[in-house]
Amino acid sequence: MTLRQLIGVAVVSTLGWACGSSEGGSPNTSNLPAARGKTGEIIVVMDTAQWSGEVGEALRSVYSAELPGTLRGERMFSLRKAHATQLNNVLKQHKNLVFVVSLERNSPASQRIKSFFPPEGLQQIAQDSSLFYQVVPNQFAVGQMVVFLFGQTDKQLANHLRVNRRKLQDIFAETERKRITQGLSKVRAKNNLEEKIAKTHNIQLLLPRGFEFVKEEISPDKKSGFLWVRMPDAEVDKSLILAYKPYESEKQFSNDSLIAWRNSLGKAHLYGDPEKPETYMITEPLEPPTLRESTVNNNYAKEMRGLWRTNNAIMGGSFLSYSFVDAKTGRMYYYEGFAYAPSRNSKREIIRELEAILRAAKY
Repeated sequence: MTLRQLIGVAVVSTLGWACGSSEGGSPNTSNLPAARGKTGEIIVVMDTAQWSGEVGEALRSVYSAELPGTLRGERMFSLRKAHATQLNNVLKQHKNLVFVVSLERNSPASQRIKSFFPPEGLQQIAQDSSLFYQVVPNQFAVGQMVVFLFGQTDKQLANHLRVNRRKLQDIFAETERKRITQGLSKVRAKNNLEEKIAKTHNIQLLLPRGFEFVKEEISPDKKSGFLWVRMPDAEVDKSLILAYKPYESEKQFSNDSLIAWRNSLGKAHLYGDPEKPETYMITEPLEPPTLRESTVNNNYAKEMRGLWRTNNAIMGGSFLSYSFVDAKTGRMYYYEGFAYAPSRNSKREIIRELEAILRAAKY
């Protein structure tokens, strides 16, 4: 029996938990309160000495990593440290919790965290150095995500955190996206904009109320197209653009090719003024965008995060995009969300909402 199975079985019998891994089930949440707390915030429960040492440093490198595509170097998540022996009901019901422990630690805080594990689980951790995390949703509240991080020693645990940085980030990133998507589904546009887009461009979008049609162009052979929809607002102006063209080769997925495609779209379609044709959107050259491999609808994709501005530097902001191929149509898609919010110091949650909309797209 694996550690995940042990925790999934033993903890259910003692504390009413359910394992969050693929082997586990769903707990009975009928008597649990709703999770609370700010979006993008994580409560970290761990030994104070660990927090100040190598493990704490590694943990911050994971969850407090700089979020690409933000001008002021915003962090991926906001961390709040809590002591295990002083964990009250308010903190226990937070949306995002991380418990951290090493077997070599015997402080009251570490002993408290170890008490969450069945003896068989602790024994298996001691015998298998490859085990280092456990995911448990709805532990103390409905809609909550709890992650346990553990190891035999601080050094071993810190190494696991550094090596598995992206995997650990994605657990909470995906959780936050799902929460946002659930909320957006309740405030979808009541016009037929989504239906028109699906029929014309072969992609289904999740558009909250407030998005409006701005511009659309389709080639005579219908193999290439462009769409721009926007939610204009005095404080936060959000836009989504969709472009596609025939897929020809893998070279189209190179970083330079994707940036060049984005710039060509900006010059042709975005913030162009008929009376000032020299004004258009560009990708900020002084802060090159970050690109990484990703997935869209379980297919290969390229994710790009960066900064945009008009070429005369009057306007600017953050953007996030995904490029992927639809094998059924032979199209290569470019799908982006960008925002203009000069009065908002933090752009993180704006981009997180756009990311949720982009990833909810179906094709």
